[in-house]
Amino acid sequence: MLKARKKITKKEIKHDPFLESIYKAKEYFEENKQLITRIGVGIVAVVVIVLILNKNSKAEKEASEAALGKAFVNLSIGDRDNGLLQLELLVDDYSGSEAAQRSLFMLARLYYEQKDYLTAESNLQDFLDDPTEEFHAGALMMMADIEKINGYTESIADHIKQAIQYALNEPEKDKYSMVLAEHYINIRNYKDALELAESIHEKYDKRSDLHSRAQEILGRLHTVVSDEQ
Repeated sequence: MLKARKKITKKEIKHDPFLESIYKAKEYFEENKQLITRIGVGIVAVVVIVLILNKNSKAEKEASEAALGKAFVNLSIGDRDNGLLQLELLVDDYSGSEAAQRSLFMLARLYYEQKDYLTAESNLQDFLDDPTEEFHAGALMMMADIEKINGYTESIADHIKQAIQYALNEPEKDKYSMVLAEHYINIRNYKDALELAESIHEKYDKRSDLHSRAQEILGRLHTVVSDEQ
């Protein structure tokens, strides 16, 4: 015959650390049941909100990309006015999105081509606050060129150096290096110009455009230095 199971008393629990911890946990739950329930409901509510926000974020991303696609279509068929308007609306409606940042770069490019350098520079500055990878270097080079046009020579080299840093591949880096070499010639920094041009000249095959560009710069350097002697 099975013996009746002995009931464990609270006093006995104190002598068993494991059982004591279980008892304390049960006691705490009973005392704080309402609070724990409220917290649990709160956690569920937070999870639901996060899921909704993620869904909305995805929908917003798709809408912004669709709007950017429409702007590109208009620009590609020569409807520049509508393309500009759509890009500007996209920047306002989806501020902070990747599509909005790309739109800022496109706006800068379009205004640059129209020789509206003030508006182009404003859009570039907004873009460079949170640049996308594929346009980062190009934006810095455009900024350097606008500064050259406006006669601000102090920060041109810094922008070109940053563009070299963010260039997507080696030929692009070297192309920007040639622009930097030409800038050095313009400010009479012949030593750094020569160093850049020689390194690119040696690096590329004679059939390469970069080799030819470097050779032109070396020839220009020779002429300039000879004239100043």
